[in-house]
Amino acid sequence: MTILFIFPIRLFAQTDTSGTSDEILINGKRYKAVDEKKTEAVKKKKNADVPDSIFVINNKKFQYYNNWLTGGGGGQQNLTYKRELGFAGGLDFNFHLKQQYFQTGIMLSGERFGSYTNYQFHLGYGKRFEDKDYHFAAFIGFSYAMGTQVIQVDSVKYTRKPYSQPGMYLQAEVVKKITYDVGAGFSLFADWNKEQSMVGLRFILYFSGAYTGKKNKDYYDY
Repeated sequence: MTILFIFPIRLFAQTDTSGTSDEILINGKRYKAVDEKKTEAVKKKKNADVPDSIFVINNKKFQYYNNWLTGGGGGQQNLTYKRELGFAGGLDFNFHLKQQYFQTGIMLSGERFGSYTNYQFHLGYGKRFEDKDYHFAAFIGFSYAMGTQVIQVDSVKYTRKPYSQPGMYLQAEVVKKITYDVGAGFSLFADWNKEQSMVGLRFILYFSGAYTGKKNKDYYDY
């Protein structure tokens, strides 16, 4: 006589008892749920947020519209008083508002380095072109010059005449880049006012604010 014992068997299925829509329960452990559609949407948004002005060179990020600083010294010729070639030194800060470029700077000039009789301040508007090897820019604007004219009366007598005059200023520069944001070149300038006219050429060093950091996964080489 065979006696059959029947035991009730319950089958347990993996169920989600987390109580939240972004978690799942597997083998008694809670895991963060991943929505593939949302993940793809986030990736697309990150790529869409990359500014058009950003590009990458050698795993470094740069921006097209940037500010830069130039400074240096050279020679100048006073066209009004027909003096011998003198010294001119200057420093310029060049900045942008959106996609428009402006320049503000100072220039010191005189018969020689360390002996200055003219101090000039200028502000101008300009255009710029640059690539990974060269930088070109040109500006036109207003200037304000002040100083002292030393005028020779005879072989032993000189007179001094102080002045301060508004005027017009023109500058063009060309730079060969050593790296994308550092370079060296030349700046040709001219300054006109009621007191005097002056032209000159300066050797300049160039430093730009184009570098913005290391490349990350959301930026791609162009």
